[in-house]
Amino acid sequence: MNIFNFLFILLLIAISQSAVYAGEEKYNSGWQLNIDNNIFQRYMKDRDYTGGIAFTASGSRAQSGWLNIDPVRAWIFDLIPIGNRAETVIKKHSVQYGFVFFTPEDITSTQPILDDRPFASLLYISNTELTVHPAQDKAYRSTFSLGLLGLEIAGDIQGILHEATGSDEASGWDNQISAGGEPTAMLTLSVQHKQSRATNHQLSTHLEANAGYSTDLNAGLNWRWGRLNTPWWSFNPSHYEYISSAATNARGVTGSKPEFYIFAGANIKYRFYSALLQGQFRDSVHTLDRSQIEQTLASITVGATREFGDNLRISLSVRGVSPEIKGPNARNLWWASLTINRAW
Repeated sequence: MNIFNFLFILLLIAISQSAVYAGEEKYNSGWQLNIDNNIFQRYMKDRDYTGGIAFTASGSRAQSGWLNIDPVRAWIFDLIPIGNRAETVIKKHSVQYGFVFFTPEDITSTQPILDDRPFASLLYISNTELTVHPAQDKAYRSTFSLGLLGLEIAGDIQGILHEATGSDEASGWDNQISAGGEPTAMLTLSVQHKQSRATNHQLSTHLEANAGYSTDLNAGLNWRWGRLNTPWWSFNPSHYEYISSAATNARGVTGSKPEFYIFAGANIKYRFYSALLQGQFRDSVHTLDRSQIEQTLASITVGATREFGDNLRISLSVRGVSPEIKGPNARNLWWASLTINRAW
Protein backbone atom coordinates (compact mmCIF):
# COMPACT_ATOMS: atom_id res chain seq x y z
CA MET A 1 0.00 0.00 0.00
CA ASN A 2 1.50 3.35 -1.03
CA ILE A 3 1.28 6.49 1.11
CA PHE A 4 -1.65 7.97 -0.86
CA ASN A 5 -3.81 4.88 -0.37
CA PHE A 6 -2.99 4.92 3.35
CA LEU A 7 -3.89 8.61 3.74
CA PHE A 8 -7.05 8.22 1.65
CA ILE A 9 -8.24 5.37 3.91
CA LEU A 10 -7.51 7.48 6.99
CA LEU A 11 -9.65 10.28 5.53
CA LEU A 12 -12.51 7.84 4.92
CA ILE A 13 -12.31 6.50 8.47
CA ALA A 14 -12.20 10.02 9.91
CA ILE A 15 -15.56 10.93 8.38
CA SER A 16 -17.31 7.57 8.48
CA GLN A 17 -20.53 7.77 10.51
CA SER A 18 -24.20 7.79 9.57
CA ALA A 19 -26.76 10.62 9.50
CA VAL A 20 -30.44 11.53 9.28
CA TYR A 21 -31.43 13.39 6.08
CA ALA A 22 -33.39 16.67 6.08
CA GLY A 23 -36.00 17.83 3.61
CA GLU A 24 -36.53 16.76 0.03
CA GLU A 25 -34.15 18.08 -2.61
CA LYS A 26 -35.68 20.05 -5.48
CA TYR A 27 -35.69 18.24 -8.80
CA ASN A 28 -34.16 21.24 -10.58
CA SER A 29 -32.27 23.67 -8.34
CA GLY A 30 -30.38 25.44 -11.13
CA TRP A 31 -27.47 25.36 -13.53
CA GLN A 32 -23.99 26.81 -13.98
CA LEU A 33 -21.78 27.55 -16.99
CA ASN A 34 -17.98 27.87 -16.59
CA ILE A 35 -15.70 29.21 -19.32
CA ASP A 36 -11.93 29.37 -18.77
CA ASN A 37 -9.33 30.91 -21.05
CA ASN A 38 -5.75 32.12 -20.72
CA ILE A 39 -5.45 34.61 -23.59
CA PHE A 40 -7.11 37.69 -22.08
CA GLN A 41 -3.96 39.47 -20.96
CA ARG A 42 -0.27 39.77 -21.78
CA TYR A 43 0.72 37.03 -19.36
CA MET A 44 -2.18 34.73 -20.26
CA LYS A 45 -0.75 33.19 -23.43
CA ASP A 46 -2.16 30.19 -25.27
CA ARG A 47 -0.22 27.53 -23.37
CA ASP A 48 -0.48 25.11 -20.42
CA TYR A 49 -4.15 25.02 -19.36
CA THR A 50 -5.26 26.86 -22.46
CA GLY A 51 -8.99 26.72 -21.79
CA GLY A 52 -12.04 24.76 -20.79
CA ILE A 53 -15.83 24.79 -20.69
CA ALA A 54 -18.20 23.04 -18.30
CA PHE A 55 -21.94 22.94 -17.71
CA THR A 56 -23.42 21.87 -14.37
CA ALA A 57 -27.02 20.86 -13.65
CA SER A 58 -28.04 20.60 -10.00
CA GLY A 59 -30.93 19.08 -8.10
CA SER A 60 -32.21 15.54 -7.65
CA ARG A 61 -32.35 15.26 -11.47
CA ALA A 62 -28.56 14.74 -11.29
CA GLN A 63 -29.29 11.29 -9.83
CA SER A 64 -31.41 10.11 -12.76
CA GLY A 65 -31.50 10.20 -16.55
CA TRP A 66 -29.40 8.37 -19.08
CA LEU A 67 -26.43 10.76 -19.11
CA ASN A 68 -25.23 10.60 -15.52
CA ILE A 69 -23.02 8.30 -13.45
CA ASP A 70 -24.41 8.98 -9.98
CA PRO A 71 -25.36 5.31 -9.41
CA VAL A 72 -21.66 4.47 -9.67
CA ARG A 73 -20.70 7.33 -7.34
CA ALA A 74 -23.35 6.17 -4.86
CA TRP A 75 -22.21 2.54 -5.06
CA ILE A 76 -18.66 3.64 -4.20
CA PHE A 77 -19.34 6.26 -1.53
CA ASP A 78 -22.69 5.43 0.06
CA LEU A 79 -21.07 2.62 2.02
CA ILE A 80 -19.25 5.42 3.84
CA PRO A 81 -22.04 7.32 5.71
CA ILE A 82 -20.90 10.75 6.79
CA GLY A 83 -21.68 12.45 10.08
CA ASN A 84 -23.33 11.71 13.39
CA ARG A 85 -26.25 9.25 13.42
CA ALA A 86 -28.47 11.63 15.42
CA GLU A 87 -27.70 14.70 13.34
CA THR A 88 -29.88 16.15 10.57
CA VAL A 89 -28.05 16.85 7.31
CA ILE A 90 -28.75 18.52 3.97
CA LYS A 91 -28.02 16.59 0.78
CA LYS A 92 -27.50 18.19 -2.64
CA HIS A 93 -26.58 16.67 -6.01
CA SER A 94 -25.10 17.92 -9.27
CA VAL A 95 -23.75 16.60 -12.56
CA GLN A 96 -21.11 18.38 -14.63
CA TYR A 97 -20.11 17.94 -18.29
CA GLY A 98 -16.80 19.48 -19.34
CA PHE A 99 -13.95 19.65 -21.84
CA VAL A 100 -10.45 20.96 -20.96
CA PHE A 101 -7.39 21.55 -23.18
CA PHE A 102 -3.62 21.75 -22.56
CA THR A 103 -0.74 22.77 -24.83
CA PRO A 104 3.01 23.46 -24.60
CA GLU A 105 4.32 27.00 -25.08
CA ASP A 106 5.17 26.43 -28.77
CA ILE A 107 1.94 25.23 -30.36
CA THR A 108 3.19 25.54 -33.96
CA SER A 109 5.70 22.67 -33.84
CA THR A 110 4.60 19.35 -35.34
CA GLN A 111 7.27 17.54 -33.31
CA PRO A 112 6.92 16.92 -29.56
CA ILE A 113 8.80 19.37 -27.35
CA LEU A 114 10.35 16.94 -24.93
CA ASP A 115 11.23 19.43 -22.18
CA ASP A 116 7.76 21.00 -22.14
CA ARG A 117 4.33 19.68 -21.25
CA PRO A 118 2.57 17.52 -23.87
CA PHE A 119 -0.63 18.38 -25.68
CA ALA A 120 -3.55 16.90 -23.73
CA SER A 121 -7.33 17.03 -23.52
CA LEU A 122 -10.06 15.59 -21.33
CA LEU A 123 -13.77 15.28 -22.08
CA TYR A 124 -15.55 14.27 -18.86
CA ILE A 125 -18.72 13.86 -16.84
CA SER A 126 -18.74 14.05 -13.04
CA ASN A 127 -21.45 13.49 -10.44
CA THR A 128 -21.20 15.07 -7.00
CA GLU A 129 -23.09 14.69 -3.74
CA LEU A 130 -22.82 17.44 -1.14
CA THR A 131 -23.67 16.55 2.46
CA VAL A 132 -24.00 19.55 4.78
CA HIS A 133 -23.91 19.23 8.59
CA PRO A 134 -25.28 22.57 9.85
CA ALA A 135 -24.58 21.78 13.50
CA GLN A 136 -20.91 21.05 12.75
CA ASP A 137 -20.45 23.83 10.14
CA LYS A 138 -19.07 21.16 7.83
CA ALA A 139 -19.85 20.07 4.27
CA TYR A 140 -18.62 16.87 2.62
CA ARG A 141 -18.33 16.28 -1.13
CA SER A 142 -18.01 12.95 -2.90
CA THR A 143 -17.45 12.96 -6.67
CA PHE A 144 -16.99 10.34 -9.36
CA SER A 145 -15.62 11.57 -12.71
CA LEU A 146 -15.45 9.56 -15.93
CA GLY A 147 -13.82 10.83 -19.09
CA LEU A 148 -11.91 10.33 -22.32
CA LEU A 149 -8.36 11.46 -22.89
CA GLY A 150 -6.85 12.26 -26.29
CA LEU A 151 -9.88 12.90 -28.49
CA GLU A 152 -9.11 14.22 -31.97
CA ILE A 153 -11.92 16.76 -31.69
CA ALA A 154 -9.84 18.74 -29.18
CA GLY A 155 -7.47 19.85 -31.92
CA ASP A 156 -10.40 20.55 -34.26
CA ILE A 157 -12.04 22.82 -31.69
CA GLN A 158 -8.86 24.78 -31.01
CA GLY A 159 -8.25 25.06 -34.76
CA ILE A 160 -11.69 26.61 -35.32
CA LEU A 161 -11.20 29.07 -32.46
CA HIS A 162 -7.73 30.07 -33.64
CA GLU A 163 -8.90 30.54 -37.21
CA ALA A 164 -11.72 32.79 -35.99
CA THR A 165 -9.36 34.90 -33.85
CA GLY A 166 -6.40 34.93 -36.27
CA SER A 167 -4.15 33.08 -33.81
CA ASP A 168 -1.32 30.67 -34.62
CA GLU A 169 -2.36 27.22 -35.79
CA ALA A 170 -1.89 24.52 -33.18
CA SER A 171 0.00 21.81 -35.06
CA GLY A 172 0.93 19.31 -32.36
CA TRP A 173 -2.36 17.67 -31.47
CA ASP A 174 -1.34 14.40 -33.13
CA ASN A 175 1.17 14.10 -30.27
CA GLN A 176 -1.34 14.55 -27.47
CA ILE A 177 -1.61 12.22 -24.48
CA SER A 178 -3.52 9.02 -25.42
CA ALA A 179 -4.09 10.29 -28.99
CA GLY A 180 -7.13 8.55 -30.44
CA GLY A 181 -8.91 8.29 -27.10
CA GLU A 182 -8.58 6.41 -23.82
CA PRO A 183 -11.05 6.09 -20.91
CA THR A 184 -10.07 7.55 -17.55
CA ALA A 185 -11.68 8.17 -14.17
CA MET A 186 -11.20 9.92 -10.82
CA LEU A 187 -12.66 9.72 -7.30
CA THR A 188 -12.81 12.81 -5.08
CA LEU A 189 -13.62 13.12 -1.38
CA SER A 190 -13.42 16.44 0.47
CA VAL A 191 -14.57 18.19 3.64
CA GLN A 192 -15.16 21.95 3.94
CA HIS A 193 -15.33 23.66 7.35
CA LYS A 194 -16.87 27.06 8.04
CA GLN A 195 -14.51 29.17 10.15
CA SER A 196 -16.42 32.45 10.65
CA ARG A 197 -19.95 33.55 11.55
CA ALA A 198 -19.93 37.18 10.38
CA THR A 199 -22.79 38.38 8.17
CA ASN A 200 -20.69 40.33 5.65
CA HIS A 201 -17.72 37.99 5.24
CA GLN A 202 -17.09 34.25 5.33
CA LEU A 203 -13.99 32.13 5.80
CA SER A 204 -13.79 28.39 5.28
CA THR A 205 -11.13 25.71 4.90
CA HIS A 206 -11.14 22.41 3.06
CA LEU A 207 -9.22 19.13 2.84
CA GLU A 208 -9.45 16.93 -0.24
CA ALA A 209 -8.16 13.66 -1.69
CA ASN A 210 -8.26 12.66 -5.38
CA ALA A 211 -7.47 9.26 -6.86
CA GLY A 212 -7.39 8.61 -10.61
CA TYR A 213 -6.28 10.68 -13.59
CA SER A 214 -5.17 13.24 -11.01
CA THR A 215 -4.00 11.67 -7.76
CA ASP A 216 -3.25 14.14 -4.98
CA LEU A 217 -3.93 15.48 -1.51
CA ASN A 218 -4.72 19.18 -1.14
CA ALA A 219 -5.89 21.79 1.35
CA GLY A 220 -7.55 25.12 0.67
CA LEU A 221 -8.70 28.40 2.20
CA ASN A 222 -11.74 30.35 0.90
CA TRP A 223 -12.82 33.90 1.74
CA ARG A 224 -15.54 36.26 0.51
CA TRP A 225 -16.63 39.73 1.64
CA GLY A 226 -19.57 41.92 0.71
CA ARG A 227 -23.33 41.58 0.51
CA LEU A 228 -23.91 37.86 1.07
CA ASN A 229 -27.22 36.00 0.96
CA THR A 230 -26.29 32.46 -0.11
CA PRO A 231 -25.14 29.66 2.25
CA TRP A 232 -21.44 29.32 2.98
CA TRP A 233 -21.35 25.75 1.63
CA SER A 234 -22.35 26.92 -1.87
CA PHE A 235 -19.03 28.81 -2.16
CA ASN A 236 -15.69 27.02 -2.55
CA PRO A 237 -13.36 28.51 -5.25
CA SER A 238 -10.41 26.37 -4.19
CA HIS A 239 -12.37 23.19 -5.02
CA TYR A 240 -11.22 22.64 -8.60
CA GLU A 241 -9.16 20.51 -10.97
CA TYR A 242 -8.26 23.23 -13.50
CA ILE A 243 -11.88 24.18 -14.26
CA SER A 244 -14.12 24.73 -11.22
CA SER A 245 -15.61 21.49 -9.92
CA ALA A 246 -19.34 20.78 -9.99
CA ALA A 247 -21.23 23.49 -8.09
CA THR A 248 -24.25 23.21 -5.82
CA ASN A 249 -26.81 25.89 -6.63
CA ALA A 250 -28.48 27.72 -3.77
CA ARG A 251 -31.03 30.52 -3.82
CA GLY A 252 -30.38 33.69 -1.86
CA VAL A 253 -32.48 34.89 1.05
CA THR A 254 -35.94 35.93 -0.20
CA GLY A 255 -36.39 39.70 -0.25
CA SER A 256 -32.69 40.47 0.25
CA LYS A 257 -30.69 42.88 -1.90
CA PRO A 258 -28.78 41.37 -4.86
CA GLU A 259 -25.64 39.56 -3.79
CA PHE A 260 -22.39 41.37 -4.53
CA TYR A 261 -19.01 40.33 -3.13
CA ILE A 262 -15.31 39.93 -3.79
CA PHE A 263 -13.58 36.66 -3.05
CA ALA A 264 -10.21 34.95 -2.80
CA GLY A 265 -8.97 31.40 -2.43
CA ALA A 266 -5.66 29.64 -1.88
CA ASN A 267 -4.72 25.99 -2.27
CA ILE A 268 -1.67 23.82 -1.58
CA LYS A 269 -1.49 20.43 -3.32
CA TYR A 270 0.81 17.44 -3.20
CA ARG A 271 0.43 15.61 -6.52
CA PHE A 272 1.37 11.96 -6.85
CA TYR A 273 0.34 11.49 -10.49
CA SER A 274 -1.26 13.30 -13.43
CA ALA A 275 -2.41 11.47 -16.56
CA LEU A 276 -2.52 14.83 -18.37
CA LEU A 277 1.26 15.07 -17.98
CA GLN A 278 2.47 11.50 -17.54
CA GLY A 279 0.04 9.59 -19.73
CA GLN A 280 -1.92 6.52 -18.78
CA PHE A 281 -1.92 2.92 -20.12
CA ARG A 282 -2.06 3.68 -23.83
CA ASP A 283 1.25 4.51 -25.53
CA SER A 284 1.70 8.23 -26.19
CA VAL A 285 4.25 9.98 -28.40
CA HIS A 286 5.16 12.37 -25.60
CA THR A 287 4.81 12.02 -21.84
CA LEU A 288 6.78 13.33 -18.86
CA ASP A 289 8.49 11.22 -16.21
CA ARG A 290 7.70 11.72 -12.55
CA SER A 291 11.14 13.32 -12.14
CA GLN A 292 10.00 16.06 -14.55
CA ILE A 293 6.84 16.84 -12.57
CA GLU A 294 6.53 19.30 -9.69
CA GLN A 295 4.74 17.45 -6.92
CA THR A 296 4.03 20.41 -4.64
CA LEU A 297 1.76 23.03 -6.20
CA ALA A 298 0.36 26.28 -4.83
CA SER A 299 -2.48 28.33 -6.30
CA ILE A 300 -4.38 31.55 -5.66
CA THR A 301 -7.73 32.83 -6.93
CA VAL A 302 -9.24 36.33 -6.82
CA GLY A 303 -12.54 37.48 -8.25
CA ALA A 304 -15.92 39.12 -7.82
CA THR A 305 -19.56 37.95 -8.00
CA ARG A 306 -22.64 40.06 -8.77
CA GLU A 307 -26.27 38.97 -8.71
CA PHE A 308 -28.58 40.23 -11.45
CA GLY A 309 -32.35 39.82 -11.27
CA ASP A 310 -33.71 36.74 -9.55
CA ASN A 311 -30.76 34.55 -8.46
CA LEU A 312 -28.73 34.99 -11.67
CA ARG A 313 -25.10 35.46 -10.68
CA ILE A 314 -22.06 36.28 -12.80
CA SER A 315 -18.53 35.82 -11.49
CA LEU A 316 -15.21 36.91 -12.99
CA SER A 317 -11.97 35.58 -11.55
CA VAL A 318 -8.27 35.02 -12.23
CA ARG A 319 -6.38 31.97 -11.03
CA GLY A 320 -2.61 31.45 -10.80
CA VAL A 321 -0.83 28.14 -10.19
CA SER A 322 2.85 27.48 -9.54
CA PRO A 323 4.81 25.52 -12.21
CA GLU A 324 3.59 21.97 -12.86
CA ILE A 325 6.78 20.88 -14.61
CA LYS A 326 10.51 21.22 -13.97
CA GLY A 327 13.25 22.36 -16.33
CA PRO A 328 13.79 25.29 -18.72
CA ASN A 329 10.09 25.51 -19.60
CA ALA A 330 8.85 25.64 -16.00
CA ARG A 331 6.44 28.56 -15.63
CA ASN A 332 3.44 29.71 -13.64
CA LEU A 333 -0.02 29.03 -15.03
CA TRP A 334 -2.55 31.86 -15.31
CA TRP A 335 -6.10 31.86 -16.60
CA ALA A 336 -9.32 33.85 -16.33
CA SER A 337 -12.77 32.42 -15.63
CA LEU A 338 -16.32 33.49 -16.38
CA THR A 339 -19.04 31.78 -14.35
CA ILE A 340 -22.78 32.20 -14.94
CA ASN A 341 -24.95 30.67 -12.23
CA ARG A 342 -28.75 30.45 -12.13
CA ALA A 343 -30.49 29.10 -9.03
CA TRP A 344 -34.17 28.12 -9.02
